[in-house]
Amino acid sequence: MKKGLTEIFEVDSVLKTLALCILTVGSYLIYKLYRFSNQINQHTELKISNIFISITVFLFTVSLVSLIYGLVNLDDLTILKSSIGIHMVSSVFDVTWIIMVRNRINLISGSNKGDKLWLNPLVTSIFHVIYMQHKINQGSVKNTM
Repeated sequence: MKKGLTEIFEVDSVLKTLALCILTVGSYLIYKLYRFSNQINQHTELKISNIFISITVFLFTVSLVSLIYGLVNLDDLTILKSSIGIHMVSSVFDVTWIIMVRNRINLISGSNKGDKLWLNPLVTSIFHVIYMQHKINQGSVKNTM
Protein backbone atom coordinates (compact mmCIF):
# COMPACT_ATOMS: atom_id res chain seq x y z
CA MET A 1 0.00 0.00 0.00
CA LYS A 2 2.52 2.60 -1.09
CA LYS A 3 1.13 6.13 -0.95
CA GLY A 4 2.78 9.45 -0.41
CA LEU A 5 2.70 10.41 3.23
CA THR A 6 1.69 13.97 2.36
CA GLU A 7 -1.35 12.65 0.49
CA ILE A 8 -2.65 11.57 3.88
CA PHE A 9 -0.81 13.57 6.54
CA GLU A 10 -0.13 17.28 6.92
CA VAL A 11 3.40 18.63 7.01
CA ASP A 12 3.91 20.45 10.32
CA SER A 13 6.76 21.88 12.34
CA VAL A 14 8.61 19.29 14.40
CA LEU A 15 9.78 22.01 16.78
CA LYS A 16 6.18 23.17 17.28
CA THR A 17 5.11 19.57 17.93
CA LEU A 18 7.88 19.15 20.53
CA ALA A 19 7.07 22.43 22.27
CA LEU A 20 3.34 21.74 22.42
CA CYS A 21 3.87 18.20 23.73
CA ILE A 22 5.97 19.61 26.58
CA LEU A 23 3.81 22.66 27.32
CA THR A 24 0.56 20.66 27.40
CA VAL A 25 1.98 17.90 29.62
CA GLY A 26 1.45 15.30 26.90
CA SER A 27 -2.07 16.33 25.89
CA TYR A 28 -0.84 17.48 22.47
CA LEU A 29 0.62 14.00 21.96
CA ILE A 30 -2.89 12.58 22.33
CA TYR A 31 -4.27 15.25 19.99
CA LYS A 32 -1.62 14.43 17.35
CA LEU A 33 -2.30 10.70 17.66
CA TYR A 34 -5.98 11.48 17.19
CA ARG A 35 -5.22 13.60 14.09
CA PHE A 36 -2.94 10.93 12.61
CA SER A 37 -5.56 8.23 13.30
CA ASN A 38 -8.31 10.35 11.78
CA GLN A 39 -6.22 10.94 8.65
CA ILE A 40 -5.42 7.22 8.42
CA ASN A 41 -9.09 6.30 8.83
CA GLN A 42 -10.25 8.82 6.19
CA HIS A 43 -7.69 7.98 3.53
CA THR A 44 -6.87 4.28 3.91
CA GLU A 45 -8.36 0.88 4.62
CA LEU A 46 -6.06 0.55 7.65
CA LYS A 47 -8.65 1.75 10.17
CA ILE A 48 -7.99 2.36 13.84
CA SER A 49 -11.11 1.70 15.88
CA ASN A 50 -12.90 4.85 17.03
CA ILE A 51 -13.97 2.96 20.15
CA PHE A 52 -10.32 2.21 20.96
CA ILE A 53 -9.43 5.88 20.36
CA SER A 54 -12.27 7.08 22.62
CA ILE A 55 -11.33 4.70 25.43
CA THR A 56 -7.68 5.73 25.21
CA VAL A 57 -8.49 9.46 25.26
CA PHE A 58 -10.83 8.91 28.23
CA LEU A 59 -8.21 6.93 30.16
CA PHE A 60 -5.53 9.52 29.41
CA THR A 61 -7.82 12.32 30.64
CA VAL A 62 -8.76 10.49 33.85
CA SER A 63 -5.11 9.58 34.44
CA LEU A 64 -3.86 13.12 33.90
CA VAL A 65 -6.55 14.65 36.12
CA SER A 66 -5.96 12.10 38.89
CA LEU A 67 -2.18 12.62 38.79
CA ILE A 68 -2.58 16.40 38.94
CA TYR A 69 -5.09 16.06 41.79
CA GLY A 70 -2.69 13.72 43.58
CA LEU A 71 0.19 16.16 43.19
CA VAL A 72 -1.91 19.08 44.40
CA ASN A 73 -2.84 17.03 47.49
CA LEU A 74 0.65 15.69 48.04
CA ASP A 75 0.14 15.66 51.80
CA ASP A 76 -2.24 12.69 51.30
CA LEU A 77 -0.11 10.08 49.51
CA THR A 78 -3.02 7.62 49.24
CA ILE A 79 -4.59 9.83 46.55
CA LEU A 80 -1.38 9.80 44.51
CA LYS A 81 -0.90 6.05 45.05
CA SER A 82 -4.45 5.30 43.93
CA SER A 83 -3.90 7.20 40.68
CA ILE A 84 -0.93 5.01 39.72
CA GLY A 85 -3.17 2.08 38.71
CA ILE A 86 -5.22 4.12 36.24
CA HIS A 87 -2.00 5.71 34.96
CA MET A 88 -0.54 2.26 34.22
CA VAL A 89 -3.69 1.17 32.34
CA SER A 90 -3.73 4.45 30.45
CA SER A 91 -0.05 4.03 29.53
CA VAL A 92 -0.70 0.57 28.06
CA PHE A 93 -3.45 2.03 25.86
CA ASP A 94 -1.25 4.99 24.88
CA VAL A 95 1.67 2.76 23.87
CA THR A 96 -0.66 0.44 21.93
CA TRP A 97 -2.07 3.44 20.05
CA ILE A 98 1.42 4.73 19.24
CA ILE A 99 2.37 1.29 17.88
CA MET A 100 -0.82 1.09 15.80
CA VAL A 101 -0.19 4.52 14.22
CA ARG A 102 3.50 3.73 13.67
CA ASN A 103 2.75 0.44 11.93
CA ARG A 104 0.14 2.04 9.70
CA ILE A 105 2.46 4.89 8.71
CA ASN A 106 5.11 2.31 7.78
CA LEU A 107 2.54 0.41 5.68
CA ILE A 108 1.28 3.58 4.00
CA SER A 109 4.79 4.70 3.06
CA GLY A 110 5.75 1.17 2.01
CA SER A 111 8.80 1.44 4.24
CA ASN A 112 10.84 -1.46 5.52
CA LYS A 113 13.59 -1.61 8.11
CA GLY A 114 16.45 0.61 7.00
CA ASP A 115 14.42 2.73 4.54
CA LYS A 116 14.57 6.51 4.91
CA LEU A 117 10.89 6.80 5.92
CA TRP A 118 10.77 3.69 8.13
CA LEU A 119 9.73 4.53 11.69
CA ASN A 120 12.23 2.83 13.97
CA PRO A 121 10.41 1.22 16.95
CA LEU A 122 12.97 2.35 19.55
CA VAL A 123 13.06 5.96 18.36
CA THR A 124 9.25 5.99 18.06
CA SER A 125 8.92 4.72 21.64
CA ILE A 126 11.05 7.64 22.87
CA PHE A 127 9.89 10.53 20.68
CA HIS A 128 6.37 9.39 19.66
CA VAL A 129 4.52 11.91 17.49
CA ILE A 130 7.55 14.19 17.23
CA TYR A 131 9.46 11.48 15.35
CA MET A 132 6.36 10.55 13.33
CA GLN A 133 5.97 14.17 12.25
CA HIS A 134 9.64 14.31 11.31
CA LYS A 135 9.26 11.25 9.05
CA ILE A 136 6.08 12.66 7.50
CA ASN A 137 7.98 15.86 6.75
CA GLN A 138 10.80 13.78 5.22
CA GLY A 139 8.19 12.13 3.01
CA SER A 140 7.23 15.59 1.80
CA VAL A 141 10.82 16.36 0.83
CA LYS A 142 11.05 12.99 -0.94
CA ASN A 143 7.92 13.76 -3.00
CA THR A 144 9.21 17.16 -4.14
CA MET A 145 12.49 15.82 -5.50
